[in-house]
Amino acid sequence: MAKIYHFIGSARLISVLTLLSRILGLIRDAVCLRYFGTAVWHYFSVPFQIPNLFRRLFGEGALSAALIPVYSEQQQKDPQNAGILARVVVTLLFVLLSVITLLGLVLIYLLWLVSSHKYETWLVLSLAALMLPYMILICSVATIGGLLNVHRHFTAPAAAPIVLNVCIITTVIWLRDLFGETPWQQIFGVAAAVLVAGVLQLLMQFPACRRVGISLKPRLHRSDFSNPALRKIVRLMIPMLLGLSVIQINTLLDSLMAYFLSGTEAAASFTVLGHTIEYPVREGSVAYLYCAARLYHFPLGVFGMALATAVFPWLSRHAAEKDFAAFGDTLAQALRMIAFIALPATVGLILIRRPLIEVIFAGGSSAFTAEDTARVAWTMLFYVLGLGAYCLQQVVVRGFYSFQDSVTPVKIAVRMVGLNFILNLILIWPLKTGGLALSTALCAAVQSSILLIILIRRYQLQITSGLFVTLGKTAIAVIFMVGGGWWSLQVLREFGSLVQLLASVSLCAAIFGLVSVILKNSELYALLHRHKL
Repeated sequence: MAKIYHFIGSARLISVLTLLSRILGLIRDAVCLRYFGTAVWHYFSVPFQIPNLFRRLFGEGALSAALIPVYSEQQQKDPQNAGILARVVVTLLFVLLSVITLLGLVLIYLLWLVSSHKYETWLVLSLAALMLPYMILICSVATIGGLLNVHRHFTAPAAAPIVLNVCIITTVIWLRDLFGETPWQQIFGVAAAVLVAGVLQLLMQFPACRRVGISLKPRLHRSDFSNPALRKIVRLMIPMLLGLSVIQINTLLDSLMAYFLSGTEAAASFTVLGHTIEYPVREGSVAYLYCAARLYHFPLGVFGMALATAVFPWLSRHAAEKDFAAFGDTLAQALRMIAFIALPATVGLILIRRPLIEVIFAGGSSAFTAEDTARVAWTMLFYVLGLGAYCLQQVVVRGFYSFQDSVTPVKIAVRMVGLNFILNLILIWPLKTGGLALSTALCAAVQSSILLIILIRRYQLQITSGLFVTLGKTAIAVIFMVGGGWWSLQVLREFGSLVQLLASVSLCAAIFGLVSVILKNSELYALLHRHKL
């Protein structure tokens, strides 16, 4: 029982810091959307997602997933070699990403040469070029954060996103006039703030590294390439590039499809083989996807990613010891916690999504209209349906990586990217941006289910202990919660979105907590770090 408290305690710390970051992130998006509107943000969103995708691929995703088990193993066997390994990995990452950034800048220039030279194209390519170096900084931060997590230090890595949000908020509110007179010019200030934040995020990791004894002095000797541990990391990482990042890849794919299939008043249709086809979505659709994704990522980041990050070292330790019983027990605890959090979060977000969007993004701003609110609410409905699957995916994929198996997740992930592309083309026409979101949710559910079944069968894991009891008690609490939340929304309809939101969230949380206490749901006491009644 002590072990569950160890990773739950770590998850709680990460969740608190991530919660602060997510709140600031919502404030950031609220400030940006209220000032720039969906039209300008439509062209900013795709370039901004590119460095963040690489962060998932090389930082928090593939490299960290490959590095943590191997680095943990080296820490136990040969701490000195582990220190050398950390230096080499960080140095190689910096060099590799610098090369990718240079190639990316060349590609952006070539795209401009062959483009139609419209202002919108220039804007997207210019923002992409300006923010691409952020990829080097944020991936380095994420990788160093993985090293710190092995030493049970979670504070500095989890606090890093706070810096990004503060920099952007400060720039938009107080410094935007330095970059031009119109929102179309001032959006470059947000891109510049992203770069400044990246530098600060990297610098704030150094004191924590010194405290735990991690040296970041560059090292790249020829003999380092023959290090078996480094080779193992590379061998694991290459197929992991898709394994952990399929959600982010699918989300980016959604945005790209919305970008290329969005029409304007001047160009509402396109011609294929002599047939005129109306664009399925309109300008601003990328912003709708962005806003909806930000809101469902809130509980995913606060809890789902925090739980996966905290439980990963424990799963890796049990896998290294070949203690399948302990591995299954830890995985079962994580699954019960996912059920306890994801179910009420999913239903609650669906219930309050419209007042939530109105309060955060609209707020009386003329730049974010009532139509924008309706379209974001529609898109968010389908994204949120996959919340439990998103959380489950992060944990189960790390289960495979704990056994240093990176091939199985990537085989499934490749199929999911292909499936998402096909479903996007099918669903975007009848459901608009909601179809893109539904495709991502369905693919996450299919992927996480298949991986969980394979993991259970391969290692003969017992993970159902207490799961159905938790699901039953949680479902009962959710039913009462929905009744109270719906009632409060109806009664307070005339008092405005803010009052509706605050009252409904407070009432839902109180009802869910009270019923969970009455039913003696053990996951509640684990979160509170108290013994079960």
